Amino acid sequence: MFREIVQTLKSAWKALVATDLLFKVIAFVALTPLVSLLFRGFVSISGREVLADVDIAQFLLHPIGWMAAIAVGGAAICVFALETAALTTIGLASVHGSGIGVVAALRFVAHKAGGVFRIAVRAAAWSLLAATPFLAAGGGIYLWLLTEHDINYYLAEKPPVFWMTAGTIGALLIVMAGLLAGLVVNWSIAVPLHLFENVSPRRCLSESRRRLSGRRVQVAKWIFAWAMGSLLVSAIASGLVLQMGRLIGGSASTSLWRLTIAIGVLLLVGSLVNLLVNLLSTVCLALLQAHVYDRFGRSEGFVVPEGAGDRILPRLRLTRARTAAALVVGVLASGLVGVLAVNTIPVDDDVEITAHRGASGGAPENTLASVLLAIEEGADWVEIDVQESSDGVVVVAHDSDLKKVAGVDTKIWEAAAKELGAVDIGSYFGTEFQDERVPTLADVLAACQGKVGVNIELKYYGHDEDLEQRVVEQVERYGMGSDVVVMSLDPVGVRKLKQLRPDWTVGRLTAVAAGDLTRTEADFLAVSTRIATRSFIRAAHDRGKEVHVWTVNDAAAMSAMASRGADNLITDYPGRARRVLEERAGMTVAERVLIEFGYLLGFQAGEADPNAD
Repeated sequence: MFREIVQTLKSAWKALVATDLLFKVIAFVALTPLVSLLFRGFVSISGREVLADVDIAQFLLHPIGWMAAIAVGGAAICVFALETAALTTIGLASVHGSGIGVVAALRFVAHKAGGVFRIAVRAAAWSLLAATPFLAAGGGIYLWLLTEHDINYYLAEKPPVFWMTAGTIGALLIVMAGLLAGLVVNWSIAVPLHLFENVSPRRCLSESRRRLSGRRVQVAKWIFAWAMGSLLVSAIASGLVLQMGRLIGGSASTSLWRLTIAIGVLLLVGSLVNLLVNLLSTVCLALLQAHVYDRFGRSEGFVVPEGAGDRILPRLRLTRARTAAALVVGVLASGLVGVLAVNTIPVDDDVEITAHRGASGGAPENTLASVLLAIEEGADWVEIDVQESSDGVVVVAHDSDLKKVAGVDTKIWEAAAKELGAVDIGSYFGTEFQDERVPTLADVLAACQGKVGVNIELKYYGHDEDLEQRVVEQVERYGMGSDVVVMSLDPVGVRKLKQLRPDWTVGRLTAVAAGDLTRTEADFLAVSTRIATRSFIRAAHDRGKEVHVWTVNDAAAMSAMASRGADNLITDYPGRARRVLEERAGMTVAERVLIEFGYLLGFQAGEADPNAD
């Protein structure tokens, strides 16, 4: 069988390749306007003049999105059915020594299109009917076992119930896949029966099963070999493209426009590679279908499609030139409709920027220098860490001691504020910062008053006395109660602060998804990029909580988090984040999607700060 397919491919490859490309263009012409216009209808019905990126993700959850999925899926199935029918026609004609060109094959299949559609719809309906009990059972098991907590908990922690559910649903899916594979084998020559013997579409599925009786195992082996070969070639090609993306991504990761260009080039290369792989796979499948029919299913009623269709649909008078012209016009028109329908939708970002420990990418962390740099670079908020000194002063420091920033192991709670204020905590970063000292909370509030909001993280190392009350006193001394937010890893500290000042904005900081974080008693959640998925952010918003994401330092991650609906980007580089948001303001929907695609491919400058909490 392999040798026969290769021989047919050699003798008719030009017509096969041209026909496959033709139908791919037809699919583009048919599906692009359909999807884009349905999306535009979704926007109109939503009643919103401006959409955030996260609203766009809601498209498929809307009834119009369901309609789009059904319409696009149905159209794609029909186009694929016609595509394989045309390729099978060319292949079978070649096997019987009767060459047939692209236009003649197109005419022949067009004449039989109604029957091919009906066969495809019947096969899809029977497949869906066969799969429904398994899908319903899997959904029921999921609802029964994995809805007590948010799905992110199960995905991150993977408790025993997760593995039990995954194993059960996996077993169901394997059985379902086996059943569907059996149906595919049974129906593998249904379309050729209609094309070459005029068997009624209503009888084609059952007749195919009858003629392949006793041959199904052999046919199944050939189809399995085709599937495995296609997967292997696709995996190798995708791996090479992804590796190329990672190699070129880092150098372009500080600018969205450079990222857009780099990702665009990568997508172009990836699309061409995918086109070649898909072309080879589709052609081989059609030739396999042709040879299975010729070997096992052909009867005396078979008629070679030689010169087929020369007088079919005479009014169309299809020629190569007219076909090519129609396709060019169709591609241009469809592309224009798609671009206008999607790119004319206004999108808006509703995200703020928090400078992590001040602008700590350009100045020593938690110093007045980093605070002032954050203000200069346009941050909306400055995040600082606070602890109590031995004399009860609230000072700004992240670690329990000064070993990292000053080379001394002085514990914060063992030293008085005056003693801490004498330690050089800037020279480690650069000699120009040798005058930087441990600031107090009062110093930072004075520097930020009227200029920028302050995000105060409460740090607990087991030696605090009355940190929450002292923070409240300092903030109210400067009249900045409405200009600060407070957060902590410690839920007890969060509750105590909220009890003291119920009207303040208080957040829960976390690095690990334990349970359903969106049910936490807090006004906002400060989480890592790993936790900040679209579904998590959507769930938090549904419960009235903002999501602040840390530590987001490269352009691709900043843009991706904004697209997912994050409310605040916590970053060491507030100036870079500001530039990213300004660049995004001038970008279309398609360009923003490109950026997130690049982020998923690994277009990042580096990993987040492991000490981000």
